[in-house]
Amino acid sequence: MGASSLVFDELVSRMASKTVAGVDESRVEPIFDSEKGRQDGLLVESSLERVVVFAREQEALSLSDVSYVRRVMTRTQARRALLYVPVGTSIPNAVMLLATLSKIEIVRLAEPAPTR
Repeated sequence: MGASSLVFDELVSRMASKTVAGVDESRVEPIFDSEKGRQDGLLVESSLERVVVFAREQEALSLSDVSYVRRVMTRTQARRALLYVPVGTSIPNAVMLLATLSKIEIVRLAEPAPTR
């Protein structure tokens, strides 16, 4: 992927705010990974719902990735989740099924066009 990790995370943050914000003001809080001690995602909260947003730059998603998102959803009492991945990410059918049943929407992001 051409974009750096910081640019990718910033893009996901902006898209999450636009997706959930709507008419009402929303509040965005970072979600920290307890094992690594770094920011892993965002909790976007509006008056209507709570949504967790994650970005992954892996070549393939696994069941453990979806299980982790489910655990965070439970911990933060979120109703659904958005998981942003690069367009070339491999997503097995079992992973897609578990994500769908868990109210986790997997969104594929295309690489940004190079500017001249």
